[in-house]
Amino acid sequence: MGKLQLCNLLIHPGISFQNLSCHGFVSSSAQLQSTVTTYALALPKYVLGLLRRRQPRQKVQILQGIEGLICPGEMLLVLGRPGSGCSTFLKILAGDNHGFQVSDQSHVNYTGSSYAQMRTSKGARIYLAETDTHFPELTVGETLEVASSARSSSSNTAKDVASLFNLDGVYETKIGDAMIRGVSGGEKRRTSLAEAFISGARYQFWDNSTRGLDSSTALRFIRILRQSTSALKSAVAVTLYQASEAMYDSFDKVILLYQGRQIFFGPVEEAVAYFTSLGFIKPDGATTPDFLTSLTNPSERQIRPGSTPPRSPDEFAKLWKQSQQASAFRSDIDEFDKQHPIDAAKNNDNAFQALYTVSAFRQMHICINRAFLRLHHHYVPQVSAVLANALLAIVIGTVYYNIEETTAGLNKRAVLVFFSLLHTSMTSAFDVIIMWAARPIVEKHSMSRYAFYHPSIEVLSSFISSLPLRVVESLIFHIPIYFMTNLRRSADAFFVYWLFMLFITLTMSLLFRMVGTLSTRYEQVHVPFTTIILLSVIYTGFVVPPGYMVSWLRWIRWINPVAYAYESLMINELDGRIFPCTNIVPAGPIYNSETTTGVCAVVGAEPGLDYVDGRSYLFFKYGYMRSHMWRNLGVLIAMMAGFLAVQLVSATYIKEDRGRGEILSYRKRKTHIIQGQNPEQQLEEATNGPIFSHDITGMPHVSENKHKSDIGAHGQPPSVFHWTGLNYEIGTKQGRRQILTDMNGWVQPGTLTVLMGMTGAGKTSLLDVLADRVQSGSISGDICVDGESRSYASFGRRVGYAQQEDIHEPTATVREALEFSALLRQSPTSSKAEKLAYVDTVLNMLDMTSYADAVVGKPGEGLNIEQRRRLTIAVEMVAKPDLVLFLDEPTSGLDSQTAWSICMLLRRLASNGQSILCTLHQPSGQLFALFDRLLLLGKGGQQLYFGGIAGSSGSALQDYLESKGAPELGKGQNPAEWIIESTRDKGNDDWAKAWDESLEKRQVLQHLATLNDTGTPEKREAQAARITSNDHEYAASTFQQLNLVVRRNFGKYWRDPVDLYTKFGLCISLSLANSLSFTKSPHDIQGFTDLAFSIFLLLMLYTMLNTQVITRLVAERDLFEARERRNKSYSWKIFIASNVLVELAWQTLASALFFVLWYYPTGVWKNSDSDFGVSERSAMTFVLIWLFCLFICTSSQAVAIAFPLDQTGAQITNLLYWFSTLFCGVLIFPVSIPRFWNFVYRASPFTYLVQALLSATLSGVEITCSDLEQVYVDLPLSDDNETCGNYLAPYIEMAGGYVLNPDRRQGQCLYCPLDTLGEGVGWRNVGILTAYILVNILAFFGFYWMFRVPKRVKG
Repeated sequence: MGKLQLCNLLIHPGISFQNLSCHGFVSSSAQLQSTVTTYALALPKYVLGLLRRRQPRQKVQILQGIEGLICPGEMLLVLGRPGSGCSTFLKILAGDNHGFQVSDQSHVNYTGSSYAQMRTSKGARIYLAETDTHFPELTVGETLEVASSARSSSSNTAKDVASLFNLDGVYETKIGDAMIRGVSGGEKRRTSLAEAFISGARYQFWDNSTRGLDSSTALRFIRILRQSTSALKSAVAVTLYQASEAMYDSFDKVILLYQGRQIFFGPVEEAVAYFTSLGFIKPDGATTPDFLTSLTNPSERQIRPGSTPPRSPDEFAKLWKQSQQASAFRSDIDEFDKQHPIDAAKNNDNAFQALYTVSAFRQMHICINRAFLRLHHHYVPQVSAVLANALLAIVIGTVYYNIEETTAGLNKRAVLVFFSLLHTSMTSAFDVIIMWAARPIVEKHSMSRYAFYHPSIEVLSSFISSLPLRVVESLIFHIPIYFMTNLRRSADAFFVYWLFMLFITLTMSLLFRMVGTLSTRYEQVHVPFTTIILLSVIYTGFVVPPGYMVSWLRWIRWINPVAYAYESLMINELDGRIFPCTNIVPAGPIYNSETTTGVCAVVGAEPGLDYVDGRSYLFFKYGYMRSHMWRNLGVLIAMMAGFLAVQLVSATYIKEDRGRGEILSYRKRKTHIIQGQNPEQQLEEATNGPIFSHDITGMPHVSENKHKSDIGAHGQPPSVFHWTGLNYEIGTKQGRRQILTDMNGWVQPGTLTVLMGMTGAGKTSLLDVLADRVQSGSISGDICVDGESRSYASFGRRVGYAQQEDIHEPTATVREALEFSALLRQSPTSSKAEKLAYVDTVLNMLDMTSYADAVVGKPGEGLNIEQRRRLTIAVEMVAKPDLVLFLDEPTSGLDSQTAWSICMLLRRLASNGQSILCTLHQPSGQLFALFDRLLLLGKGGQQLYFGGIAGSSGSALQDYLESKGAPELGKGQNPAEWIIESTRDKGNDDWAKAWDESLEKRQVLQHLATLNDTGTPEKREAQAARITSNDHEYAASTFQQLNLVVRRNFGKYWRDPVDLYTKFGLCISLSLANSLSFTKSPHDIQGFTDLAFSIFLLLMLYTMLNTQVITRLVAERDLFEARERRNKSYSWKIFIASNVLVELAWQTLASALFFVLWYYPTGVWKNSDSDFGVSERSAMTFVLIWLFCLFICTSSQAVAIAFPLDQTGAQITNLLYWFSTLFCGVLIFPVSIPRFWNFVYRASPFTYLVQALLSATLSGVEITCSDLEQVYVDLPLSDDNETCGNYLAPYIEMAGGYVLNPDRRQGQCLYCPLDTLGEGVGWRNVGILTAYILVNILAFFGFYWMFRVPKRVKG
C-alpha cells in the first residue's frame, strides 16, 4: 500500500449501532402491474380517495433491534439469505434509506457523529452495489484516473490500483457496453471495485461486490480490502454470496441475519462454536459461511439428535440477545460511545465537514477533460451529425441560391432565416440524450455516493465542453447558407447573424438541458420537449405575425427565445436596405401608358414609390424595430443565465427516479398473494434496489426424486455431442486474434461437465461456438453429434443456452415467458396441452410456483437476481433440448444455498439423461464435487485439461495437476480455487504445452476418434431419417409464430402505459398547441397563410414520434437478437411483421386522437363548397393524417433497423425529414425550386401530404383581404367611364384575385390578390402515400435481411 496516496484521515473511524430498526409501507395497489387502464383510472381513484377515508398503508418491519460495533481497522462480514435484510443493513449504515424509514429509537455513532450528521455529508462513506455503471467510451485507465484526480494529486494512484486489481492488461481498453466493444464482465466488475477503492472512504460498505468474479479474483479483492482496512484503519462491512473459507478468515467479525432479526454478532472464529452449542451440526466439507447461512433455511440446517435448538427467527434472536457473547459486546459498544460521545461531535474536526477533497476549479478541470475524452473516443455520432448538417446547409444554399435583392426575395429571406433558425434550435434537443446517458454516472460520482465532484460543477463543465463543438457546428452550417443564398453581404452583418445563431443554439441547449434535469425519468422529457419546440416555432413571429396571435396565448412570444433571435436576425438582414419592387399592380402590356399609375403590392410599400424600404417592411409586417436588435441579445443572455441557474439547482436536488425496487407485482389482484411469503419479505424487495433479493425460505421444498420422470426424457435415443481440433479467431484493428486454440472434448448424456478458467480465458466464446451462436470470425475444426456434422437446420432449437445475462421481456409474467418458449420451441408433435403441462412441471422443479404469476420487470424492479437466474434456466428447460443444455454462469450472483439448489437441479437433469455443459466462476468444494468432468481453459483460449474429476477431492484431476508441477492440494482447500491459482502461478503457456504433450490428451483424441467411427450404417441412416423428418429451423408454423408474437407485442404496449401514454401525449400536445394557436383564423390572406403553416407544422409530429418508435424498435431488436433469434424461437420475418402490425394498430388510435384535436379547434371543418362537402373533406383529412402516422412508424422502422445505435437511426431519419420538409412546397414554392432539385420535390412524401391536406381543408374557400392586404390602385384620369372591374380585368385574368369595388369609376380601386385556393388532388395523393408506406414495409424487411441477418461464419 506504500504507493497508494489515499485520503489522510485525522480520526480513525468506527461505528456503533444499537436498536437499529427500519420499516416501510406496503399497499396492495402497488403490487399490481400498471396498464393503460390503471393509468386512465388513476385520477378518478385519487379523487375518490380524497372524498372517502383512505385505508392506512400497512407498516412492515424490515430490520429489528440490530446492534453491533465495527472498530477502526475491522472488517465485518454480513451473512444471510436473500431477503434477510443484509443489503438494507448496509444501506442504513451508508445513509441511504431510500424506500424505507429508520426508527427514531435507532442509535448509530460514527466516531462522534450522529446518523443525521453523517447523512448530510458524502464522500467519507461509500456504498457499492453489484451494478457496474461507467462511461462506455472511456478506457479503464481513464475511468480510474478520474477517480484518482478527484482524490489525490498523485498521477500514479490509478495505475497502482489497476495493478492491484490485475487490470494492467486492459488499462488502455474501453469499458464498453452493448454497442461498444470493451472489457469483459469480470474486468468491468474489477474496474468498479478499483474505482470505489480509490475513493478512500473512511466507511466502506460493499454489497455482494464480488459477483461475476472468479474465485481467485474474488479472494484477491478481499485480501486487498483486508490490507487497506488494516493500513488506513477504516471501518468496512461486506456482504458476500458463496464466500470461501479463505475469504471468511480475512474478516474480523461476522453478523448473521434471519428475516430481519440478528441471530449472531461477534468474531468470525466464535460463530461456529456458538451455533454448535445450540444443537446444530456443521456438515463435513461445508464452509463456515455456507454453514452459517444454512441455519436460516429450515430445509437445510442439520440438528444434532436429542437437542432442541431454536426454529423460528424470533427464537434465534431471543437466544442471541440472552447469550453471554451478546452481553460482552454490548459492553464494548458502551465503552466506544463513552470515548466518542455524539454531543461533542459538533466541535470535532472530522471528515464529515468536508465533502470534496479538491477545489471547485480542479473538479471542473476533471469533468471538462473527461468530456473531451468521451468525445475523442466516441466521435462518430458527433462528427456524423456535423457532416449531416453541413450537407443540409449546402442543399439549402443551392435551393435559395443567390436570392434576388428585390421585393421578390423578401419572403424568401424571411423563410430562409426562419428555417435556419428552426433547424438550429431543434438540433440542441439531442443534448438531453447525452445528458441522460451520463446521469447515472454523474449521480454516482457526485453528492449521492462518491463525492468526486459537485453535480452543479458537472452541469457547468458539460456545457463548457460542448462550446467548441457548437461553434464548429454553427460555422459549418451557417457559412454555406449565408454566402450561397446572398444574405446581406457585409462582414458586420454576417458576424451579427452568426452571433445570434450561436446564442440561440446555446440558449435552447440550456433550455432543453434544464427540462431534462427537472425530470426524474427520461420518458417525462418527450411531451415537454414537443410542446416547447412547437410553441417556439409558432410564436416566433414568422408563422403567425404578432397581430394574428391568439390573444390568450400571445404572452408565449415574450418568453420565447427563438422570437427574440428571429427579430434581431430579420432586422440585421433587412433594416436599412432598399428593395426595388417587382410586384407592380396592375402590370402588363396594356398598363404601360403614361396615364397608368402602378402600385407596389408589398407590405410596407408607400404610394408612388417603386421600391420598399426594409425598415418599413419589418415594422408593418412584423412590428420589428431596429432598437430591439441588441436588446434581444441581452434578453437571450439573461435567459441563458436563468436556464443555467435552474439547471444547477435542479441537478443538485432532483435525482433520477430509482423505481420501486425489486417488489413483485402481479397482473391480477387475485394472484398477488404469495404462498409462504410474508409482507416483510415483500418490502425487503421494495426497498433494496437492484441488488436485493427475494426471500424464498417460505417456498415448499421439492425433493430430488419429485418430477424425476418428467426430466430428461424426450422420446429419442441419447446423442453424444463432441468437438475436435476446434479453433476460433476474429479480426481486430491489430489483425487476427486467436480466441480458442485446439479445443477437444465431448458432452454425453447423463454427465455434468463444468467449464472453468480465469477471467478472459474464452469460456463464453467456447459456448457460443459450440452452440452455433457466433456471428463473426473464422471457425475451424469439427463439431459433431454422434459423428455427424451439426450443420442441419434444427440444431439451433435442439440445444438450450442459458446465457450469463438474464434477458427477458419485462412486461410478461414468469408463466407467460415459459409458455411462450414452450409453445414456440417444443417439438410440433406435442400438443398445446402437453406443452403447457410441461411448463407447470418445470415451475415445480425449479421451485418457482410461488411467483409464477409475478411480472418479470426490468432489472432492478420485479424479479430479483436469483429469480431471474432461475427463469433464464427455466426458459431453456421448457424447450426440451434433446442434445445439450449450455449454461453460462448459472450461479453467478446467487447465495450459496440457491447456487447449491440450482447445481443439484443440474445434477438431477444430468442423471435423467440430459447432456449439460456449464461455466462456473466461484464454485465451492461441494458444488465442484457435483460435476463429472472438467474442461479447463487458460488465458488466450488455450486448453489446459479435459477429463474426469472423480470424487470430492478431485483425485484424477488432482493427480494430473500435481504431476505437472502444481502445489499440493491442502486439506480443506477449495479444489476450484486451487485449480485456478495453480494454473495461474506457473504460467499459461507451460500448462498448455503440458496438456499437449500429456497422455491424457492422447486418450481424449482416441475417444473422439472412436465417437466419429462408432456409428453403424444402420444407426446413421436412422439418425438421418429422424433429423430429416423434423429438420425445420423453427418448431412452430409461421402462423403460430405470428399469432404468439403479435399477441405478446400488443400486451407489451398495453402493459407499458408510460410508452403508450407518451405516444398519445405527444399527439395531444402537438395537436392542441397547433390548433389552439390557429383557432378562429380569419379568411384573409394572412389567415389562410397561417392555416397553411398549421398544416405544415403537422409535419413536426414526425421528429417526435420517430424517436419513440426507433428507441422502442432498437430495444426490441436487441432482445430478439440476444435471445429469441439465437434459440430459434421465431423467424426474423415474424419479428419484422409483428412490429409493423402492432405499430400500425397503435398509430391508428394516435392518428384518430390527433385528427380530432387538430381538425375541429382550427375551424377548418366548417370549410366546404358544393363540389367538396364537409363529410368528404373530413374523411379525406382523417385518412391523410392516418397515413402520415403510418408513414412515420414504417419509415422510422425501415431506416433504424439497419443501424446498431438508435441515435444513428434518429439522425438519419431526421436528415431525411429536413430534406422532405424543405422540398414539400411550403418553405419554397415549387416554381422557385431549382431544376436540379425538382426530383426531390416530386420524391418527397410530404409534398403529396401537404397538397392533399390543403385541398381537403382550404380549397374552394373564398378569401377576403384585410385592410393591410388590399392593394389601392388609382384609376386613370383619361377615361371617366372606366370602372375598376373593367380596368383591372386583364390583370386579374393574368394574375388572379378580384376587385372589391368593381363598379367604382373614380378614385382608388380595391384589389385583393387572391380569391380562392384552387382544387387539389387529394384522393390521388392518398394512393401515393399508401404506396410510400408499402415501400417502407418492404424496405424494413430488406434492410434487416441485408444488415442484420447473420451470414455463415467462415469454417
